[in-house]
Amino acid sequence: MLRVLWLAFCTLLMTIALAEPAQASKFTGNGKPPATCTLSGTTYTCSTIFSGDNDTAEIASGYTVLVTADLVMGYFQDIKMTGTARLETTGSYKIDITNTQQNNFSTDGATIKAGGNFSLGNGKTITANIIGATVDIVGSSSKITGTITATGNVNLVSGTQVTGAVSGGNITVGADAKLGSSLIATGAIRLESRVTVASGLSGASISTDSDVKITGAVKIAGLADFASGNTVTGKVDAGSLTLRSANATINGNVTVTGDTLLENSTVINGDLDANNVKTGDSNARINGNATVNSIYFGYGGTVSKVITCKNPPNPQKCSCVTYSSTYSYSPTCAAAAPASAHHFQITHSGNALTCQPQTVTVTACSNADCSTLYNNSIKTTLQPGGAEFTITGGSNNAASVSRSTAGTATLSASGAPNPTTCVGASGTASTSCDMVFSDTGLALTVPDHVSMTAANVTLQALKSAPAPNAGKTCVPLVASTTATVSFSCSQIDPANAAKPGMALKNSDAANYTSVSCGSGSTGVPLKFNADGLATANLQYPEVGKVSLSASYTSGNLGASTPAGGTAFTVAPKAFRLKATRVGTTPALPAGVFARAGEQFTLQISAVNALPDNPSNMDANVTKNFGKESTRESVQQTISVTEPTGGVGKLAGSFVITDGTASGPYTFDEVGKITITATNINPSTSTTNGTKPPTYYMGISRPDFETRGTLDLGRFIPDHFDTTLPQPLTDTAAGDTMDCSKTGGIVQPCSKRLVYSRQPFQLVVSAYNSAGALTKNYSGAYAKTITLLSWSNSVDTATVKAVEIDGMGWSEETSGGPKTRFTFAGGVGTLVKDSQNPLNLPYFAFAAASTPSNPTRFVVRATDTDGVTSARSAPAELELTAISGQLYIAPNFGSVNAPMPMHMEARFYLNGGYRLNPAFALPAPSLDLNSLRYSNCQKLLAADANGNCTAAAQLKLSGTGQPTFNNGKAVFRLQGPGIGPGSVGISLRGQCPTGASCPDWITYLPATVGNATFGIYRSGPVIYTREVY
Repeated sequence: MLRVLWLAFCTLLMTIALAEPAQASKFTGNGKPPATCTLSGTTYTCSTIFSGDNDTAEIASGYTVLVTADLVMGYFQDIKMTGTARLETTGSYKIDITNTQQNNFSTDGATIKAGGNFSLGNGKTITANIIGATVDIVGSSSKITGTITATGNVNLVSGTQVTGAVSGGNITVGADAKLGSSLIATGAIRLESRVTVASGLSGASISTDSDVKITGAVKIAGLADFASGNTVTGKVDAGSLTLRSANATINGNVTVTGDTLLENSTVINGDLDANNVKTGDSNARINGNATVNSIYFGYGGTVSKVITCKNPPNPQKCSCVTYSSTYSYSPTCAAAAPASAHHFQITHSGNALTCQPQTVTVTACSNADCSTLYNNSIKTTLQPGGAEFTITGGSNNAASVSRSTAGTATLSASGAPNPTTCVGASGTASTSCDMVFSDTGLALTVPDHVSMTAANVTLQALKSAPAPNAGKTCVPLVASTTATVSFSCSQIDPANAAKPGMALKNSDAANYTSVSCGSGSTGVPLKFNADGLATANLQYPEVGKVSLSASYTSGNLGASTPAGGTAFTVAPKAFRLKATRVGTTPALPAGVFARAGEQFTLQISAVNALPDNPSNMDANVTKNFGKESTRESVQQTISVTEPTGGVGKLAGSFVITDGTASGPYTFDEVGKITITATNINPSTSTTNGTKPPTYYMGISRPDFETRGTLDLGRFIPDHFDTTLPQPLTDTAAGDTMDCSKTGGIVQPCSKRLVYSRQPFQLVVSAYNSAGALTKNYSGAYAKTITLLSWSNSVDTATVKAVEIDGMGWSEETSGGPKTRFTFAGGVGTLVKDSQNPLNLPYFAFAAASTPSNPTRFVVRATDTDGVTSARSAPAELELTAISGQLYIAPNFGSVNAPMPMHMEARFYLNGGYRLNPAFALPAPSLDLNSLRYSNCQKLLAADANGNCTAAAQLKLSGTGQPTFNNGKAVFRLQGPGIGPGSVGISLRGQCPTGASCPDWITYLPATVGNATFGIYRSGPVIYTREVY
């Protein structure tokens, strides 16, 4: 029986040993379907992709996996997707990625679509486009690099970051979330505190908590309700609008179909078009125009420009305005828009062909000088030709006139009560509306372009067809041949400026021909096709408004472009920025540009598309920039790139000379910045005095929005100040002492004093040259501070300031780096870190064993960039160092009663130690280990082993925490109970057994005070008896 049991046991052991360990399965979606899936083309249909808790699923780019059940990822399950891979659940099945580990999935920009709810959470980071019936980002904050699309509700937890667009039904976004693109809701939008939206939003309604930031257009069908501290930068369209107290701000034009409520201290920086408007009781402002049915002003409410009352038709000025009974305000009001245009204005070239219509621009004007447009839709009939056109929004640039016979015709537009005005080649409006129609002509087109890029020019030579189609059809004047065309050019704006030659060539020619601007014409060979069309390339090295004219003559046939030529505008390619430090002293370390607040020269040059020439940096500067009739200019904005979240202000001014703006500038902080220069037009301004970026000469083209950038830095502090922390208590750890409390005995000593080797608190503050704190000098961006001691901050008339070698740190004696100053907001303080004791500086006399007379010194701070507290008018901490001693006075008394041991904090002066009445600093606690015994006598004499028996017999009496007052303190010894006898008492600090112990107060070496027990002071004693 035992043998059978043994065999069974061995068999069991072998079975266990040979069994395979459990293995996680792996689904690989790259063309090989597992048992749980079928594959059709590049699409898997799977009942599951995870059969075990440790499974891995990999989906290759180009493949789609459809899961026909809920997909809930477990903690150890792993999914990897690449490229265009897709993972979907069918029907209303959900996808839940809330409990897996962060490193257990990577999606690489793939698409994940849930038929039901998609949920992600607990701090996950994912790169994918997310689609679901509903989407919930839950738990702690997560980051989604991609888009979120839902047919139902979207809920994003606090701190969520999404780089792409978010769309859904009702959308709720938690506090501190950041949306890097647009937000589109078919239902309500709810934004909690400090949410940022980078690219506008739309929805049925919106409500927010405080300090929300929205950049981009906002379009809300119903109520847009913005809370305190909200900022919207962009156009707002809403059914109704509420801005809550206080400081809710919209930077853009606002159109509201219903009513608007502006509570206290709210602002619209733009025009408002609304129904009924009510402002709060205090300082609601509209910095723009207001077009309203009615507006009520509470106290301090204003409209900076013009109020237009819309209802009823043709109301009296300001008839729609009412006020608080306590508010006196007289806004500027205007009448409502007229029922019809005042007159029409036609802009034309002055010349046309008889064989085709000539395009003109018709403008509907609301007043005589056409400074205000009539924006309602209106129809007009143009002559000659009799064609009817509709003008919407003030102008129509696709209208045309026509005439079939050569000669001069007067242009006109019907439908307005006043005569038509015209703007011809001169660019000035007048009642002269003549246009010359010709049977032959050259149609020249030159696009607006960037200086020294190759602009594509077209030239078509046309003439009226012979009878019977004369005046009806144009035919080529020159066809299927190469002909020489004479070109001339002129600089229109600026007129009195550089007029370099223009380069022209046929589009397939190898070389350009130079055409002089302002002195005659130059022939350029061009190839005309069968339609009489030639194409050419043009380059111009300057900027401004330029005209190009062309003429062609062959035998008795000839043609030319209209008088004045074809005008076009040439813009700079970019701004080139250069910054140069004005001074050269003091020398700065590599990688440092200047000190905070130090003046430097900033140059911003408008340049063409030619590359920079290091030997002649002016070669590509467009010298006409800034000379235009309405002068173009440049403005600078900055972003602080280091440290993260840094602040700072760039200040200065410039003068533009020959295309270069140059002037003195300063940056008031430390760190690195990017300066961005953008084109502005002085005629454009906002209410706060800044100027928005504009296109060059008003030509709305992306490449006419001239800009340039310069990365600049590092900037370092101008100087440090070294000071004591405030307030000065004289009684806290790390405090110094007040010189005045010594009674004038310590000299020199005018402010504060410390003992040699006494650690003390210190504050180092970093400033710019104007004496303001450099707040960016904080945290890891601050440098390591070294402290030095000097005899004086500056040289005097008789004594030169010299360095005194004496500074140290209380926790750096054992070697190894320790925490020194911790900077916040430019102020460095000494605080305890989690790993080490508080590390404080001290000053020590060079001869530690020999006392020294009082010595005055200043504390100098320097960092690794060479920033220092030394300068011509320094603010450096001045201290006086003294040699110290802890004097323990002798005493005698009863063997049974407590004996007071009196102590004095003393200082050395001229060969002896004196009481220091300024000493009131905290002392360490006392226990029996603090007592050091010596010279034991009589019954307290040493035992056979040489140990003082007093160590076993004496005890402390009362509190173990002496307190110094006016330099004096006391501790008490309990009598030993035997006597007579005496012992020398000194004090020591805490230390391990057998180690060399420091003094009780480390910077006050203690003397030995003799305690004698059983001997009484002589005097008038009447009777004494021992009490037991």
